[in-house]
Amino acid sequence: MRPSILVFITATLLHAATPDFSGSWLGELKNYPSRSDAPSVKVRREIQHFPEADNACSALKTTYVENGVERAVKDYKFCRGKGPNDLYVDEGGGVRLTAQWLGDVLVTSFKYDDILLVSLLRLRGDVLEEEIYTIPDSDSHKGVAPLVTKNLQRLELRRR
Repeated sequence: MRPSILVFITATLLHAATPDFSGSWLGELKNYPSRSDAPSVKVRREIQHFPEADNACSALKTTYVENGVERAVKDYKFCRGKGPNDLYVDEGGGVRLTAQWLGDVLVTSFKYDDILLVSLLRLRGDVLEEEIYTIPDSDSHKGVAPLVTKNLQRLELRRR
């Protein structure tokens, strides 16, 4: 089998296995460790079908409602560059976060100043789950550097 045919078949199989996250989702945001005085945060997420064509984007909008009051809206785009493995989240303002499928999980890892953040998005049955791990990062050095995860933010959303 020629390598180009093998790459095409592999890419097609990977694409065919992509979960369908599209639709309107509703749920709640939880932080761990939790705080007893933390307000309840409801979340609405609107996701268009993931882009199938190169250089295309789809809407990824998340609205946060705290105690009945809209507090924040993240109006992002999920984009495909060149090929099914060139994926990123466009947050606007020139911020693009590389994303990749690892099995059935969409993984987006990035740093903000000295904090490492890892986002995992997956569909488990009828629940769309996103977990964001927050990890303070020390200066680069050689060898093993233990890091302590300070926070886990979890969204559990159900399709409306």
